[in-house]
Order: sequence, then C-alpha cells, then structure tokens
Amino acid sequence: MHLTYLAMLVSVSLSALLAAPAAASPDAGHAKSERARVESYLESHDVSSAAEVRGVSPSPDKTLIAIASDEHAERLIRSRAVAALRFLPSSDVQEFLTKLIQDKATATDPTDRLILRRAAIAVGWMAGADAPDLLATLFANEDVEVRVDAVLGISMSRAGTATGTLRKQLAVESAPRVRQQIERQLVALEAPNSQTNQAPAPEKAATSKKKQPSREPMRGGF
Repeated sequence: MHLTYLAMLVSVSLSALLAAPAAASPDAGHAKSERARVESYLESHDVSSAAEVRGVSPSPDKTLIAIASDEHAERLIRSRAVAALRFLPSSDVQEFLTKLIQDKATATDPTDRLILRRAAIAVGWMAGADAPDLLATLFANEDVEVRVDAVLGISMSRAGTATGTLRKQLAVESAPRVRQQIERQLVALEAPNSQTNQAPAPEKAATSKKKQPSREPMRGGF
C-alpha cells in the first residue's frame, strides 16, 4: 500500500516537472533587453555612423537583423534597422541583405518596398564587387522608388560593372524618374575623381496614407 502511494507521488512529481515551462536562459534575457534598448533608440534616431550604432549596442548585428526580420515590428523601426546595417559589413549582415533582396525583389507590400529601398542603399554603401548584379534584380519591381534606390545603390558601390549595369537598364527603362537618375549617376561615375553620392534619408511618414509630394531625384543625407 505504501509503495503504491509512493509510486503515485513520484509519477505526479515527474509529470509536473515535464509540464513546467523551461526557465529562460540568461542569454535570452540579455538578447531581449538589448533588442528593447535598440528599438527604443531607433524610434527617434536614424543611425548615422558605425560609432553611433555600436554605442547603442556593442554587438548590434544580430539585434538589428532580428528587428529588420520581424514583420510585427513597427515599419519605421524596421527600415531604420536595415539602414543601420550598412555600417556593419559582416558576413552575417551581407548574407541577410542578399537574401532579403533576392526574396523580396518584386514585393508589392509598401513596408517590404521601403525595406528593400533601405537594403539597396546599404548594399551599395558596403561597395561589394557583386552589388550591381544583386541590385539589378530590383529593376523588376514595379515601384519607381525601389528602382531609383537600386540605381543609387549600384552607383554608390563603384563596382567595375556598375556603369554597364546602369546602361543596360537605361536601354529598357520607361519611367522618366528612373531614367533621369540613371543618367545622372552615369555622369557621376564617368566623371574624373567622382565622389560617391550620399544615401537618401529614410522616410519619416511611414504610417501616413496621404500622397507624398514628389522629390528631387538626387537625395540628401541618409
């Protein structure tokens, strides 16, 4: 009788242990805290330097990628996270941006398109030799602004194939704004001692549905 009762107690105890949720690891708690800190900063800041982003987080790569990948995160914060990645040209960041552009190249969702635009500038900023080939996939997007920023990213990369890629698109591009931007970037690329254009500023009115006024093709600071 006593043995049966003891066996029942042991069985109940084991069941309770198995059903109990696993305690959060210290690393998980640290990651959550760091993400909250970075998101709070991005709510009111456009990151403008590597020193600035590392001042917010000593190891920001994974945190920024997590924020940028989170479809439930606020649109402007996600776009600022992608923009900040341009200062962190690690293999993980480059792999993330490459996959993002490849997967979302023809996106129609407004948030995806905004993030694509930031990714295009980030890739161009990193000046990889394969940037023109990657960013040329964005010319398939129906959104003019995505294609304009693809042009800027290709030009900023200063890769050896940048001029040829832009000339190829100019031959088939129908949108006047995109054509104008290609022509301007070709002039800049072919000018002696030309300087890389500054990246465009992230959009502020991310949630507004009102039609935005048209902007000049050449854009100011990031």
